[in-house]
Amino acid sequence: MKVKDQSIALGDRWASNIALKFDVPVEGSFTGEVPFDGTNYKFLQHQRAGLEIFSSNLWWDKAERSVDDYIVSQITVTAEGFATPRGIHVGSTREELNSAYGTGQVDNDSGEQWITYELGKKALSFEMKDGNVLKITMNYNNGSSE
Repeated sequence: MKVKDQSIALGDRWASNIALKFDVPVEGSFTGEVPFDGTNYKFLQHQRAGLEIFSSNLWWDKAERSVDDYIVSQITVTAEGFATPRGIHVGSTREELNSAYGTGQVDNDSGEQWITYELGKKALSFEMKDGNVLKITMNYNNGSSE
C-alpha cells in the first residue's frame, strides 16, 4: 500500500519508523489471538482516520523470530490518498479494479459486496458500493471464513 511516497507491505517488521511514517501509534491496542496453522498469534491494532494497521507475532515460531517480534499482518484503508501497488484506491471504479487485477472472487455478505484476490496466504479485498471501491483490505488468510 502506498501513501504519498511511503509504502507498507504485509510482512514488514513492525517498528516505530513505520508508525511514524503513517502517523499511527507505535503501541497498538490488543485485539485478540487469531489461529493460524493450529497456533494462536497475538494481534494489535494501530489506527488513525482512514487507516488501520494490524501488527502481530504471526509465525514467529516458524520464522526463527522472537515471540515479541511483530510484523504487519493487515492493512485496511477507507480514505482516499492510499493506493495499492497497481494504483487502485478508495473511489476507483469497478472497471478500473477489473483492469488492474482481473475479475476476482465476488462475495455478497450482509448487504456488502466484496471482491477478493488471493495469492498464496495473502488476500487483497475490496468492498464495493455503487460501483466504486469503498474499502481496501490486505491481510493473511488463516483459512477460516471470518
